[in-house]
Formats: sequence, structure tokens, C-alpha cells
Amino acid sequence: MSRMHLIAPFVLLGLVACTTTDDPSKGGFLSGMKNLSDGTYQTRVDERQKTLENEQDTNVQQTRTLERTQQQSAAVRAERDAAEARFAAFNAELSTLRQRLAKAEVGNSQKKNQVATLTKEIDALEAKARLVQQDSFTPDAERQKRLEALKVERDGLDREVELLLRR
Repeated sequence: MSRMHLIAPFVLLGLVACTTTDDPSKGGFLSGMKNLSDGTYQTRVDERQKTLENEQDTNVQQTRTLERTQQQSAAVRAERDAAEARFAAFNAELSTLRQRLAKAEVGNSQKKNQVATLTKEIDALEAKARLVQQDSFTPDAERQKRLEALKVERDGLDREVELLLRR
């Protein structure tokens, strides 16, 4: 029986050496030969290639999404900048009206009441313009309509100032 005890570990060691794994870094020569012959390695390579291709597709999709988002962001910035430029121009025109009205006030003191009324109207119009400019909840199209309505009011005030200057 002692001979059996001596042979058993060698037999067991031989069987352990024959166990296979599909991981080439862990398998031995026999495992490698078995995996090459039955296609296990090729299946593993194909799975990894498919995973790589899927990740590359996902990366391309995410890159396109990022580019679209950046384009939309640039468009929104351009719209905001254009709106701010329109408001700045509108305020500059109101400032010009104030200057012209100040000339009218200096030129004719009897028109003082009319000048005061027009000044209040310009102040009110300026306050309305500030409200439209600060309104971040209203869509740009609606804000543009409000600005156009304010321009009509401004044009009316412009005519009144012009009439006051001519008197």
C-alpha cells in the first residue's frame, strides 16, 4: 500500500496539469493546444473584438451628441447676444431722446411741463424695456414682439419730442 501512496500524488499532479482554462495567461501548453484546436481562443478574440466595436460605436454616438449639444449651445449664445445687442441699441436710442429733450428744455422754458411729461414717458418706456430685457421666462419671439411694441411707443415719443423742438 505504500507504493500506492507514492504513485497517487504523481497521478493527481498529472491530472491537475491536464486541466484547461480559456485564459491564455493562466493555461499551460496542453491547455493552449486544446483551446487552439477547439476554437476557444478564437471565440474569446471574437467576443473581445465585438465588445471593442460596440464601445467604439457608443463613443462615436456620444461624440456626435456632444457636437450637436455644442452647436445648440452656440446657437443659444448667439441668440442671447443678438437680443442683448438689440436692447443696447434700444437703450442708446432712448439716451439720444433724452439728450434731444434736454436741448428742448434749455431752448424753451415755457415748454417745461411738456418736457416733464415726456421725460416721465421716456422713463416709463425705459422701465418697460428693462422688464422685457430681464424677462428670462418669456420666449425670444414674444420678447421680440414686446420690443417691437416698445419701438412703436418710442417712435411716438420721438415725434412728440420733434414737435416740441420745432415749437
